[in-house]
Amino acid sequence: MGGKHQSNKEMSVWQSMGYTIKTIWHADKGCIIYTFYKNCTEEVFNAFFFVYMTKAIYACINDRAPYSELVKLIVFFCSLHIIIHLASAGHAYYIRLKTPKVYRYIFDKVITKATAIELTRYEEPDFYNKFSRALDECLNKAMDGLANLAQSLGLILAVFCAIGIIATVDPWLILFIFPPVIGSLICGDKENKMHFELRKMETPDRRVTDYVKRVFYEKKYAGEIRLYGIRNILFKKHIESYKNRYAINVKYRKKIALYQFLNAVVFFGLTYFSSYMYITFVIKATGTSRIGAYVAMLSAIGFVSWQVKEAVQKSIEAGKYCLYMNNLKDFLEYESDKAYKGDKKIEGVLGDIEFSHVSFTYEGAKSPVIKDLSLFIKRGERIALVGENGAGKTTLIKLLMGLYPITEGEIKANGCNINEFEPENYHEHFGTVFQDLQIFALPLSENVLMRAPETEEERELVVDALIKAQFGDKLATLEKGIDTMVTKEFDDQGFVCSGGQAQKIAIARVFAKNPDIVILDEPSSALDPIAEYNMYNNMLQVSEGKTVFFISHRLSSARIADKIYFLEHGQIKESGTHDELMALDGSYAAMFRLQAKNYQESGRGEVVLHA
Repeated sequence: MGGKHQSNKEMSVWQSMGYTIKTIWHADKGCIIYTFYKNCTEEVFNAFFFVYMTKAIYACINDRAPYSELVKLIVFFCSLHIIIHLASAGHAYYIRLKTPKVYRYIFDKVITKATAIELTRYEEPDFYNKFSRALDECLNKAMDGLANLAQSLGLILAVFCAIGIIATVDPWLILFIFPPVIGSLICGDKENKMHFELRKMETPDRRVTDYVKRVFYEKKYAGEIRLYGIRNILFKKHIESYKNRYAINVKYRKKIALYQFLNAVVFFGLTYFSSYMYITFVIKATGTSRIGAYVAMLSAIGFVSWQVKEAVQKSIEAGKYCLYMNNLKDFLEYESDKAYKGDKKIEGVLGDIEFSHVSFTYEGAKSPVIKDLSLFIKRGERIALVGENGAGKTTLIKLLMGLYPITEGEIKANGCNINEFEPENYHEHFGTVFQDLQIFALPLSENVLMRAPETEEERELVVDALIKAQFGDKLATLEKGIDTMVTKEFDDQGFVCSGGQAQKIAIARVFAKNPDIVILDEPSSALDPIAEYNMYNNMLQVSEGKTVFFISHRLSSARIADKIYFLEHGQIKESGTHDELMALDGSYAAMFRLQAKNYQESGRGEVVLHA
């Protein structure tokens, strides 16, 4: 069981740059074309303007050329400068409009992949670190990488143009430019890798600090933080993670500083010192006739040196940002050994279900959670799964839904292995309410439909579902009805629902979806026993003809099931109706009698709390 990657080998800097360009190209071709065009034309113009104008000014002075010729040249370059920078302003406008499109493209790819990966992987820190880096870093780094890459290419072209002009005066001057560039690139590449490794090593501790911050500002944690001593533990975790990050930074920042120092010494030392010595020698050897030209070239070499330094720095930055795309590629190429990838569509309804010798073991666990479990469920049966915590009830349901990959055995639906079905199509036939249900900062209607209602009929469907879920009384008090925002995160007029109201909204989702199979995994934990009993009865009445699974620790609710499965240590220990299991006088009966001490049944058949 588990997952694998197509390649464990990380991309080189150049491969990362290529992958970045390819990714953005698929998102929006204009971003690539416009960014490279803008940077190349702008930097080449700057090189020509500085180097050529410097040479022209000295030529005008030495050759006593007409001043009007120089003015014409200046006017020409200034006009060209205005045109180029107008294009730059257009580029800035375009990029600001299109950057969200690129972000959305990458985000969609990550989320699509994330939802296709089996749920068990989210419980593994290593996988979650990869997911976190792919989502948090790549969204921002891709466009930053492109901008730096385009600028470095523009600077490189500008350097070659400037070198071409310098070569017309003295080709030997070129030798004082290239060696420092090579040394600078080597140092820059080393620095680049250190930055990437630093970020990678920081990820686990950064996740801890982010989690602690989230706990302190999210409302659901506020009560426990104030009532218990958990605050001190969280502070300790926060401090420990910062200490770890500090130690990691000390280790890598020393190396980064060393490469930056070597870069500066190698580049500026070799370039300026050697070129100044050479020009001084040439002027002494040739006399004063070419002083103007060589002084102009000395300025040009200074310009070229600065441009080369910037090109190297931008290349380093581009490489650093693009290396983060390793995380995206690694995540998107992740392949599960067990996740089903079928393409078969379910014709009609999802009917009979069969578990055949099914076992499941979590990654890294020594013993299975589900052990050689077999059962057959007919369409329309009402099934209760009961047992102590950790018995495997929720795991069994997640195996049925394909959220967890089966270790051994198989599960069939309509006579076919569920791995053969197309995942989204298969999931459409389930309506599920989990104990750890989630409510979103969206309108009430979208929280029920899980999408925006498009017609009046769909709005009526939402209202009907909420009424069936016993949310009607609360709905009547909401001024905006189903258009009311849930939570106050984006709207001060929104309402904050209680635990019981949240569960009713989640149950309304099932009614609105009208699935073939209804799964209720402890959805009533925030309800009192009477409300739970009534909710289950109501759910079964409106789910007539559908297969219903429900998990509850309150065995009084299990009495209404057609069949009860009592799980223990991942195996079915007992099965049958309530009366059959009570007559068996086994584990179910013992647990039921223990709970019955606090409950009694009234003459009307209602479950009430014993006084």
